Amino acid sequence: MSIVAIGVAVLVGLAIAVQASVLGAASRSLHPLTISFALQVAGVLIGSVWILAARAWSDVAAVALSWWWLPLGLVGLGVVAAIGFSSARLGAVLTLAIVVAAQLSGALVLGVVRGQVEPGPREPIAIALLLAGVLLLAGRDEA
Repeated sequence: MSIVAIGVAVLVGLAIAVQASVLGAASRSLHPLTISFALQVAGVLIGSVWILAARAWSDVAAVALSWWWLPLGLVGLGVVAAIGFSSARLGAVLTLAIVVAAQLSGALVLGVVRGQVEPGPREPIAIALLLAGVLLLAGRDEA
Protein backbone atom coordinates (compact mmCIF):
# COMPACT_ATOMS: atom_id res chain seq x y z
CA MET A 1 0.00 0.00 0.00
CA SER A 2 1.24 3.46 -0.86
CA ILE A 3 1.33 5.92 2.02
CA VAL A 4 1.23 8.79 -0.48
CA ALA A 5 -1.94 7.42 -2.09
CA ILE A 6 -3.52 7.00 1.35
CA GLY A 7 -2.59 10.58 2.24
CA VAL A 8 -4.06 11.87 -1.02
CA ALA A 9 -7.26 9.88 -0.39
CA VAL A 10 -7.56 11.37 3.11
CA LEU A 11 -7.11 14.90 1.70
CA VAL A 12 -9.75 14.21 -0.96
CA GLY A 13 -12.15 13.00 1.73
CA LEU A 14 -11.60 16.15 3.78
CA ALA A 15 -12.02 18.33 0.69
CA ILE A 16 -15.31 16.59 -0.16
CA ALA A 17 -16.54 17.19 3.40
CA VAL A 18 -15.79 20.91 3.09
CA GLN A 19 -17.32 20.99 -0.38
CA ALA A 20 -20.53 19.29 0.78
CA SER A 21 -20.88 21.70 3.68
CA VAL A 22 -20.35 24.78 1.50
CA LEU A 23 -22.62 23.43 -1.26
CA GLY A 24 -25.35 22.70 1.27
CA ALA A 25 -25.19 26.23 2.68
CA ALA A 26 -25.14 27.81 -0.78
CA SER A 27 -27.98 25.58 -2.02
CA ARG A 28 -30.30 27.03 0.58
CA SER A 29 -30.43 30.27 -1.41
CA LEU A 30 -29.17 29.33 -4.90
CA HIS A 31 -30.19 26.55 -7.28
CA PRO A 32 -27.83 23.55 -6.92
CA LEU A 33 -27.39 23.21 -10.70
CA THR A 34 -26.34 26.86 -10.95
CA ILE A 35 -23.72 26.30 -8.27
CA SER A 36 -22.54 23.10 -9.94
CA PHE A 37 -22.26 24.86 -13.30
CA ALA A 38 -20.20 27.67 -11.76
CA LEU A 39 -17.87 25.07 -10.22
CA GLN A 40 -17.53 23.32 -13.59
CA VAL A 41 -16.56 26.65 -15.19
CA ALA A 42 -14.00 27.24 -12.44
CA GLY A 43 -12.60 23.76 -13.08
CA VAL A 44 -12.29 24.47 -16.80
CA LEU A 45 -10.48 27.74 -16.11
CA ILE A 46 -8.06 26.18 -13.62
CA GLY A 47 -7.57 23.14 -15.83
CA SER A 48 -6.85 25.38 -18.82
CA VAL A 49 -4.04 27.08 -16.94
CA TRP A 50 -2.53 23.67 -16.15
CA ILE A 51 -2.92 22.47 -19.75
CA LEU A 52 -1.20 25.60 -21.05
CA ALA A 53 1.60 25.40 -18.48
CA ALA A 54 2.18 21.66 -18.93
CA ARG A 55 1.59 21.76 -22.70
CA ALA A 56 -0.70 18.78 -22.28
CA TRP A 57 -2.76 19.25 -25.43
CA SER A 58 -2.03 15.71 -26.57
CA ASP A 59 -3.63 14.42 -23.36
CA VAL A 60 -6.67 16.64 -23.97
CA ALA A 61 -6.95 15.31 -27.51
CA ALA A 62 -6.71 11.71 -26.28
CA VAL A 63 -9.51 12.29 -23.77
CA ALA A 64 -11.64 14.13 -26.35
CA LEU A 65 -11.43 11.08 -28.63
CA SER A 66 -12.76 8.83 -25.87
CA TRP A 67 -16.48 8.16 -25.57
CA TRP A 68 -16.72 8.62 -21.79
CA TRP A 69 -15.63 12.20 -21.15
CA LEU A 70 -18.92 13.92 -22.01
CA PRO A 71 -21.31 11.57 -20.15
CA LEU A 72 -19.06 11.52 -17.08
CA GLY A 73 -18.81 15.32 -17.18
CA LEU A 74 -22.59 15.48 -17.21
CA VAL A 75 -22.73 13.02 -14.30
CA GLY A 76 -20.20 15.18 -12.43
CA LEU A 77 -22.42 18.23 -12.90
CA GLY A 78 -25.37 16.27 -11.50
CA VAL A 79 -23.38 14.78 -8.61
CA VAL A 80 -22.19 18.15 -7.37
CA ALA A 81 -25.71 19.60 -7.67
CA ALA A 82 -27.21 16.56 -5.89
CA ILE A 83 -24.73 16.81 -3.03
CA GLY A 84 -25.65 20.50 -2.63
CA PHE A 85 -29.36 19.70 -2.77
CA SER A 86 -29.10 16.85 -0.26
CA SER A 87 -26.71 18.66 2.09
CA ALA A 88 -29.06 21.63 2.27
CA ARG A 89 -31.86 19.32 3.42
CA LEU A 90 -30.10 16.50 5.31
CA GLY A 91 -26.88 18.14 6.43
CA ALA A 92 -23.39 17.32 5.21
CA VAL A 93 -22.81 14.45 7.67
CA LEU A 94 -25.84 12.36 6.70
CA THR A 95 -25.49 13.23 3.01
CA LEU A 96 -21.89 12.06 2.90
CA ALA A 97 -22.66 8.95 4.96
CA ILE A 98 -25.27 7.95 2.40
CA VAL A 99 -23.00 8.88 -0.52
CA VAL A 100 -20.06 6.87 0.85
CA ALA A 101 -22.23 3.82 1.60
CA ALA A 102 -23.68 3.98 -1.91
CA GLN A 103 -20.24 4.51 -3.49
CA LEU A 104 -18.66 1.57 -1.73
CA SER A 105 -21.64 -0.70 -2.40
CA GLY A 106 -21.65 0.30 -6.07
CA ALA A 107 -17.89 -0.12 -6.38
CA LEU A 108 -18.13 -3.59 -4.87
CA VAL A 109 -20.88 -4.64 -7.28
CA LEU A 110 -18.97 -3.22 -10.26
CA GLY A 111 -15.78 -4.91 -9.08
CA VAL A 112 -17.53 -8.27 -8.87
CA VAL A 113 -19.24 -7.84 -12.26
CA ARG A 114 -15.94 -6.84 -13.91
CA GLY A 115 -14.09 -9.73 -12.29
CA GLN A 116 -11.80 -7.41 -10.29
CA VAL A 117 -13.11 -8.41 -6.86
CA GLU A 118 -13.85 -11.86 -5.54
CA PRO A 119 -16.40 -11.33 -2.79
CA GLY A 120 -15.96 -13.08 0.51
CA PRO A 121 -17.66 -12.78 3.88
CA ARG A 122 -16.06 -9.40 4.71
CA GLU A 123 -17.75 -7.42 1.95
CA PRO A 124 -21.40 -7.97 3.02
CA ILE A 125 -20.41 -7.31 6.64
CA ALA A 126 -18.67 -4.06 5.66
CA ILE A 127 -21.71 -2.91 3.69
CA ALA A 128 -24.02 -3.81 6.58
CA LEU A 129 -21.85 -1.77 8.95
CA LEU A 130 -21.91 1.18 6.56
CA LEU A 131 -25.68 1.00 6.34
CA ALA A 132 -25.90 0.75 10.13
CA GLY A 133 -23.79 3.92 10.34
CA VAL A 134 -26.17 5.69 7.97
CA LEU A 135 -29.13 4.63 10.11
CA LEU A 136 -27.39 5.84 13.27
CA LEU A 137 -26.69 9.21 11.68
CA ALA A 138 -30.20 9.51 10.25
CA GLY A 139 -31.52 10.29 13.74
CA ARG A 140 -29.33 13.41 14.01
CA ASP A 141 -30.83 16.83 13.31
CA GLU A 142 -28.01 18.68 11.54
CA ALA A 143 -29.72 20.52 8.70
